[in-house]
Amino acid sequence: MLATYSIGVERLMKLALGTAAVSRGEGWPKTMGFTRDGWGHALDEMDARLRATLREVVAAGDWEHKRLLETWTCTLDSDPVWAAVIRTLRNYADAGRYHHLDQIRGGEVKSRSSREMWEEVERVAIDSNESLSAHYQRVLDGADFDPFELELRSAVADAIKRWVSIICLFGFHGVLGDDWRVIGADALPDDAVPVRVLRECEAV
Repeated sequence: MLATYSIGVERLMKLALGTAAVSRGEGWPKTMGFTRDGWGHALDEMDARLRATLREVVAAGDWEHKRLLETWTCTLDSDPVWAAVIRTLRNYADAGRYHHLDQIRGGEVKSRSSREMWEEVERVAIDSNESLSAHYQRVLDGADFDPFELELRSAVADAIKRWVSIICLFGFHGVLGDDWRVIGADALPDDAVPVRVLRECEAV
């Protein structure tokens, strides 16, 4: 799961940032393959770069649906589940994917296990959602675990799909340039969840 998510998110980020740079006339970033330069597997740094670009372009432009775009940038910046996910995906892509290989070869294991990293994401999802937190307490009190597990997994999956949807939908509005207008539309998943902005971003 972490392998699939990390690969998919990394490629979408690089496409969005790269095509935006091309649309600005800067050409494709030459250091995109180097993690030490904030690219490569540095998913958290690329995410911060992409969100900063979106904020700047939306703030500076005279967009027809500017308020909607502002609620989207606010949601990207404020979602605690996505923040936990992107940290975990960076850690996995950069080192965590070698965790079990290091164990097998008997070498020093410096990375954390995928399970440990993913449990941090789930903990954030529980702590930041009143309904999920209440459901978790009912499980601790003896309620059936399966419905809770389904709600928890859905909450995390929805946060990831919402990020994908928003990044792609910015393309329809031309926020990242004409190149991303086309590519973003093509990349939008058919089963993407409706974009529900965070409650604190509705009044932006």
